[in-house]
Amino acid sequence: MEKQIYAEDKLPGILYSHLDCREMVGEQFVIEHGVCYMFSGVFKVADAMASTAFRAGEMLFFRKNFLAKFVKHPEDGLDFRSIAVVFDREFLLEFNKEHGYVFETPYPTNRAVLKLEPDILIKNFFETLAHYFDSSLHEHLAKLKKKELLLLLLQLQPELKNVFFDFSIPGKIDLEVFMQQNYRFNVDMKRLAFLTGRSLATFKRDFQKTFHTTPNRWLQQRRLEEAHYLLKEKQKRPSDVYQEVGFESLSHFSYAFKQFFGVNPSSIH
Repeated sequence: MEKQIYAEDKLPGILYSHLDCREMVGEQFVIEHGVCYMFSGVFKVADAMASTAFRAGEMLFFRKNFLAKFVKHPEDGLDFRSIAVVFDREFLLEFNKEHGYVFETPYPTNRAVLKLEPDILIKNFFETLAHYFDSSLHEHLAKLKKKELLLLLLQLQPELKNVFFDFSIPGKIDLEVFMQQNYRFNVDMKRLAFLTGRSLATFKRDFQKTFHTTPNRWLQQRRLEEAHYLLKEKQKRPSDVYQEVGFESLSHFSYAFKQFFGVNPSSIH
């Protein structure tokens, strides 16, 4: 089972994750910026563009207002162990008021997750931080540790200021491109509307104009078509496919697949 120590009264905004025997699969809408440092195991993260694997000694930077799927699992006889530090909007506003970083231009990539190469100072930071989970840490000190890490990150890669201190909301973007890139993510319509820079009503109206159908119908058909391709051309199993294309359960996927194609997904070869 996964053992997670949130302990907000102990380490606010800092999460130690320990997975000892099996993999953990999940999907989420990333609501805050943060970094995750790997001690052992494998952390595979997929956004709309690609999938990236992170291992011991590597660090991933996850960006807010993006969709991502992840798989955590042990490797080479070692448990999965990582520490993630989250920088919420209130913390970043306060930090920027104190240090005066200036946002200049949007960060030049639309990837949800970036691989950062930690220097010796950042590696030492996380090695030391791991020991705090065996003792008590006052909330004020935890906040100072987050400030220390943010300063180290900005020293390592100064252009990250254009991510951390961009406090704007998503602008209106091309709906067709966005949906073709993100249809596999199982998130509600309000999230999709927000990420495309639209109100829910405008999202539905623009969707009808673009695709000539409703979002729910289009999503189900697009996911089922992708599932059929994965089953037939990639020889994947239904149990491997249903989550990959955005269905919540195998039974729901199997029912919808048979309704659409007239056969069970297990019969596709």
